[in-house]
Amino acid sequence: MDTVLVTGGTGHLGRDIVTQLQQRNYRVRILARTPGQDPAIDWIRGDLATGEGVAEAVAGAHTIVHAATLSPAAQRGGFRLGDFFRSPPDVDVQGTRRLLAEAKQAGAEHFLYVSIVGVQASRIPYSRVKAAAENLVRQAEPPWSIVSATGFYWLLGRFLDNLAGRRIWPLPTNLPMQPVDSADFAAYVAECVAAGPGGAREGFGGPQILTPVQLAQQYQDARGIRRRILRLRLPAAAIRAAGPQTCPDCRHGQTTWAQWLGRGPADPPMS
Repeated sequence: MDTVLVTGGTGHLGRDIVTQLQQRNYRVRILARTPGQDPAIDWIRGDLATGEGVAEAVAGAHTIVHAATLSPAAQRGGFRLGDFFRSPPDVDVQGTRRLLAEAKQAGAEHFLYVSIVGVQASRIPYSRVKAAAENLVRQAEPPWSIVSATGFYWLLGRFLDNLAGRRIWPLPTNLPMQPVDSADFAAYVAECVAAGPGGAREGFGGPQILTPVQLAQQYQDARGIRRRILRLRLPAAAIRAAGPQTCPDCRHGQTTWAQWLGRGPADPPMS
């Protein structure tokens, strides 16, 4: 069995990727600051931001799936003013640089970077950090793939969960989005691992294009709550700065937003 190192393997997407790789009989190794207990996983304690454990994690790995990232807005489930001015590069840029150097040294045969659709066109600081990491991968010596997805349902759900206690939700009507189930995308990542290095691979999005207002309406229906939605129109400059949130001509997952919501929230929202 080939050994596949997964960074970010304890996160939402990472867990789905690990499951998919195990189903395909890969030997999975995870670099994590806090290793888990699953005996089927080869756990390596380390941190991309500091370099701890990176060389050990890469040694002997046939493929590296770099899914680790650091988005403060995603972690807290909401934006703050500072998110529109700066995003920490420790994991996404410096960590990617360290991982690529060790991959080259160890002779890894495939470096697969997990990215986001539209980051090269976006002006949002977190997107610029992801774009910089993409550029490092494109210039690297280890054979590589870049596999990009639109925003994930779990992240959208987290943002809306945090809005659930508010009586008024200000949301744009003119920002088309195509979010996707991370489990659907993980299956595509595993497919790309099996296919080997492929450069910039076809993007991956959900089966529907919806506005934030439509997404919020379906969320409220699924959660049995009623909040007033204040419909806003974003200026054209703001839409350009956000970058593409859809990929109509890319690969599509099968799970709809309503189906994902039907699984129920991790924590019930306030009613």
